[in-house]
Amino acid sequence: MGRFLTIFSVCFVGIVLLRAAELTNAPSGKHRKDDAAASNLFNGPILRFTIELPASSLDSLRGEPRKPVPASVTIGTQRFDKITLHVKGAAGSTRSIDENPALTLNFDKLVPGRKFSGLDKIHLNNSVQDPSLLSEQMASRLYDEAGIPTARASQAFVTLAGRDLGLYVLKEGYNKSFLRRRFPDPSGNLYDGGFIRDIDQDLERDSGEGPEDRKDLQRLRDAAETADKQLRATRLEAILDIKRFVTLSAMQALLVDWDGYGNNRNNYRLYYQPHAGLFTFIPHGMDQLLGSRGHGMETPSAGLVSRQLFDIPAFNDAFYAEAHRLLATTFTSNLLTAHFDIVEARLLTAFKTLAPDEQKWRINTLQDFRNHALQRIESAKSQLASRPKPIQFNTEGITTLAQWQPRYQRGQAQIEVTRVDGVESLHIAAIARETVSSFRANIRLPMGKYAVTGRLKTKGVVASKDERFQGGAALRISGGEHQQRFSGDHAWTEFSHEFQIHDPREVEIVAELRADAGEVWFDTASLKLIRH
Repeated sequence: MGRFLTIFSVCFVGIVLLRAAELTNAPSGKHRKDDAAASNLFNGPILRFTIELPASSLDSLRGEPRKPVPASVTIGTQRFDKITLHVKGAAGSTRSIDENPALTLNFDKLVPGRKFSGLDKIHLNNSVQDPSLLSEQMASRLYDEAGIPTARASQAFVTLAGRDLGLYVLKEGYNKSFLRRRFPDPSGNLYDGGFIRDIDQDLERDSGEGPEDRKDLQRLRDAAETADKQLRATRLEAILDIKRFVTLSAMQALLVDWDGYGNNRNNYRLYYQPHAGLFTFIPHGMDQLLGSRGHGMETPSAGLVSRQLFDIPAFNDAFYAEAHRLLATTFTSNLLTAHFDIVEARLLTAFKTLAPDEQKWRINTLQDFRNHALQRIESAKSQLASRPKPIQFNTEGITTLAQWQPRYQRGQAQIEVTRVDGVESLHIAAIARETVSSFRANIRLPMGKYAVTGRLKTKGVVASKDERFQGGAALRISGGEHQQRFSGDHAWTEFSHEFQIHDPREVEIVAELRADAGEVWFDTASLKLIRH
């Protein structure tokens, strides 16, 4: 884990080195020309794709929409015969060939080596879950700025079998050509995450010259499932591009990408880099962003790798450090404003061909998305600024609990910080029946198992009855039950309260008295939190 922490301690200077390495490994010769042609496509005028399908292809797609069929397409002034086409999309976006389907076009299946604007595979997405048509394009730009490989995106008009389907999202396909653009060696295994599937399932291999036994995936799974956290960190560093994964996770949190790998085990590709021996997660299907501008900035915990990586405190801290960095360097109002200005100029030109009502609706939708993105920046900044700092443990996983605040709930109590037997203590005395009072400490913790330990002393405690909690002097976690309760008279006695949290969150520790009479002292110096 030391290598990883060194990278983060210099504030992600490694990203600069990574981007420089990518430039060093940039395609040369023919591939460089292809990349330039593709860049012109995604940054140039919005084109119309006119797709023609013979009757036999239409009939085939009605019965087997995923089975590629021959077709022809005219793009601007260029015509391509003998392309292949099939319907794409998952549960929320799949439409039949007779509706407004999302489509995948391959230019080289029937004519080897042929490309359109440097690409042999493209997607035309119906964007039924993103009427703005902007999510994919914005996310692609941001990920590229952050050094995360992802497909480029733009917009296009689509005519299918004589039907004008209107504006679609145009996306680069994930295949060896894509890998060649972003990695030094494109021969590794590229896996498709499929629909809500994790790495411990049988993921489809889209390309690769590596072994088909999926032992590379098994190594990643074994590393993630390692019980010992220190050993888990070491094993994950040996098989996962952790720096990129932390950046990806932080960006998905900023973009409120609820349907990505970390939050839903969905919409991702996974590439094994043979030269480095590392897996890289690639975001995909980014058409549902910014749904809740005030969404919490939390580490993701649905995906196996996310859950197990961010369970390690150092990586949990790194997630928040990277979110801060991205808000300062990448996910900024200046960058997004410049991006949207360029995109809007292209779209407004295209909108002139639309009917007045649709043109007005498109402009309003575009402006709303822009505003949502800028508002999300401010929300994320505010959340991170007010977020309690993660508690710091010593090398033995122990920290002293402090900043206890009194809380009067019921009855009548004397509650103070005092000294007894020469020991500074949290003192609570019940003066009336059915008194409930406490001292409370709020701390923010990564997911994991913990124990609060300490010493207490009681005198004349008469436990009161409660419908939920049995009375006495005790320590618990807010929302949880007591594990030990003390009544009557006790000299200084040690206690322990164990608990587990399953996601990073703020925890309130409660040292309380529920009594009709009596008093309790909690030794403040002894109150410690232990991380197991």
